[in-house]
Amino acid sequence: MFKSTKEFDFAIKEILVKIRDGESINSKATSLEENNFNEALAECVDRRYLSGLSYQRTLDGKPHFSQTDIRVTYSGLSFIESD
Repeated sequence: MFKSTKEFDFAIKEILVKIRDGESINSKATSLEENNFNEALAECVDRRYLSGLSYQRTLDGKPHFSQTDIRVTYSGLSFIESD
């Protein structure tokens, strides 16, 4: 569980940079634990920082992702460049 918005934003940025750079996206490829990774990835979708990725929440509230051709959007790139 994230303890601050700054920590959450850092996780989002880490995921976006990896996708932008063509790296695989999974919790093992980041410094994040699986739950935090999934929540940050879902937030990327909700904020429309990514295209080609969608999710639905299971009965226990965990996001389940579907992907086609994941790309960072203009909004996502703007978020990466912001400090």
